[in-house]
Amino acid sequence: MKTSWRKIALLASLVCIGGLGATILFGSMHQSIAQDQLANDNMPRKPLAAAPGLVEPVSEEREVGSQVIGVIKEMRVDENDEVRENQIIAVIENAEQIARVNSAKAQLALRQAELERAINGPRSEEIKEARAALTEAEANLQLARNEYQRRLPLAKTGVSTQAALDLATSNLNAGEAHRVMMKERLALLETGTRPEDIAAAKAQVQLAQADVDLAQALLDKTIVRSPVAGTVLRRIRIAGEPVTNLPPTPIAIIGNIRGLRVRAEVDETDVSQARVGQRVEITADAFPNKKFGGTVYRVSSRMGGKQIVTGRSGDRLDNKVLQVLIDLDAGVILPIGLRVDVFFLGGPSFAQARPTHGAVP
Repeated sequence: MKTSWRKIALLASLVCIGGLGATILFGSMHQSIAQDQLANDNMPRKPLAAAPGLVEPVSEEREVGSQVIGVIKEMRVDENDEVRENQIIAVIENAEQIARVNSAKAQLALRQAELERAINGPRSEEIKEARAALTEAEANLQLARNEYQRRLPLAKTGVSTQAALDLATSNLNAGEAHRVMMKERLALLETGTRPEDIAAAKAQVQLAQADVDLAQALLDKTIVRSPVAGTVLRRIRIAGEPVTNLPPTPIAIIGNIRGLRVRAEVDETDVSQARVGQRVEITADAFPNKKFGGTVYRVSSRMGGKQIVTGRSGDRLDNKVLQVLIDLDAGVILPIGLRVDVFFLGGPSFAQARPTHGAVP
């Protein structure tokens, strides 16, 4: 019996020792695999291709120009100033446009008053006044008729002159015409405004509103605003300088430098080596012995001509290139427009998560 218990205890000890050994073994294997992966990630990767590039803001450079011909009245920003989207950066002389807006608004107010009067119709006081005027016209007509009837027999007997009769006849005709006019005016006021007159008044209001909108649009063109939030990279014009809109005179260059990109030109023989998410190394002659990291953000779908000239021997300007946008790693600060060299890397960590600095317009 004692022998059986000893066997059971010995067997349990062997099982525990075996489990512990397996745990140590598998743990060592897992640590070894992780170390191998880390070593692979840190291993130098051979560049698959190289291309020249230029540093640019994440929003690209926006050249802001004038939409009108004139002279800069105010320049409200300077280089390195931070600006908001739609912020005013310059104002062109616009006294004439302001006067047009004010005139158009006055015409609109007049047309709106006429429409309101047409809709409301005549006031009771106007009708009373028209009735009184008709009564006066009828009284004057009666006086003129009496005078004519008195002069007519006197002129026939020669007691009164023909001239006096002619004057009485003229006063009678004028009195009759005035009475008819007053009667029609009263009838018009009592009838009220016709629908077609109200429609015509509304059309006049719409036309006046269109004139206001046009004048305001012309005024708005004299106010130059920033198309994006960013930094004034360069102020090209100052107050007092003339500008035109054909072609638009550049006033300032603005870009969002909170994120930086490199626009590289990959030679047509190397286009297969650049893919979205690929890691790159970037060097610049201005920063010797330094390397900067980045990730391919976008690969163009169309070949084009070279725009970056390196000045190096063997640089062929007739080659077709493919533009590739690269997001620089966070914290990398380089001057806008700096010429750099981009090296597209291969290796085990070829594709990584693409950073999102903002959409490319």
